[in-house]
Amino acid sequence: MEHRITSRDVWVVLANTILALILVALLWQLRTLVSWVLASLVLALAAEPIVQALMRHRLKRGWAVLVVCLGFLALLAGMVATLVPMVIEQAQALIESAPDLLARLQQTAPFQWVDRRVDVLGRIQTALAESGAGAAGPALDVASTIVRGVVGVITIVILAVFAMLYGGSVFRGALEWMPPDRREHWSHLGDRMKTAVGRYFLGTLLVASIGGLVMGVTTLALGVPYFLALALLMTMLGLVPYIGSAIAAVVVVGITFSAEGLTAGLIALGVYLVYQQIENEVLQPIVQKRTMRMNPLVISIALLAGTMLAGILGALLALPVAGAIEVLVQDLQAQRARKWAPVEPGPGADAREPRGSAETQRDPAEPASAPT
Repeated sequence: MEHRITSRDVWVVLANTILALILVALLWQLRTLVSWVLASLVLALAAEPIVQALMRHRLKRGWAVLVVCLGFLALLAGMVATLVPMVIEQAQALIESAPDLLARLQQTAPFQWVDRRVDVLGRIQTALAESGAGAAGPALDVASTIVRGVVGVITIVILAVFAMLYGGSVFRGALEWMPPDRREHWSHLGDRMKTAVGRYFLGTLLVASIGGLVMGVTTLALGVPYFLALALLMTMLGLVPYIGSAIAAVVVVGITFSAEGLTAGLIALGVYLVYQQIENEVLQPIVQKRTMRMNPLVISIALLAGTMLAGILGALLALPVAGAIEVLVQDLQAQRARKWAPVEPGPGADAREPRGSAETQRDPAEPASAPT
């Protein structure tokens, strides 16, 4: 019987469309808060294996979370007390020596070839002249950006603590809205998502730290005076898959070349290329055995979308969020595969033969066989 579209159906579709648009607009206005919440969830998931390990040693969850937070604060305080002054000193020295490094770079044949065709120096001088006229505005922008960054970090850490303490009860409360026969399935699915995201973040941080350590030791051995700042830059950009380490390598090799000469620059480039092969062939497969594996096209699209929505933070959160979505998609695919799988009839199982077989699809004009 043909279904007729009534005015009520039209109004229901229109109301749902308006509600969806309102929800999208609201999320767009709250995109900074949404990115902070996602960052706090990723941080909580990354710390969850440590919390679980402490709980296996008969610590209650609250005490385990407190130990993890105190350890994180102690590590942060140690970095601030020891590394930050050295990084600031090296960064200032790098900025002060930038004109000399640029002058050395101008004398090289590759730079002169590019400058003749692109006018790199002219563009740099024009940009500096334009920025010098309104230096107060950028200074205020930088100050406000730093303040927002500090507030964001504090907010993310506090939300991560609350997620570790009360996230489980919130998730169990959300399961109460599911049908009883589906709660165990969604609980198992949530555990899979939590494991995938947490292991991915820890694995990526480990690989990025190894890359920063390798390039930091290399630049230190080559006599580059900015080795610590370059190592931290390599580590931070290494958290962004594919393009992050490549961008950091360009900066590290360029500064090494300008500071210590052609031979040192080629050595730094060679070390980076060798390390990339080791990372791709050894480190990444070991890490990916315990984390998620995604198609490079999906990774590229997720990175672009995350960067466009929330900048660097979005690029860092893009793959964990995409990994959680991938777990959901894989679960839907498994359900569809079970639903569409053909039924294999066993011997004497004619009554269970699936619809659409030769027995059930005879010609309507053919008379039915008489019972024997």
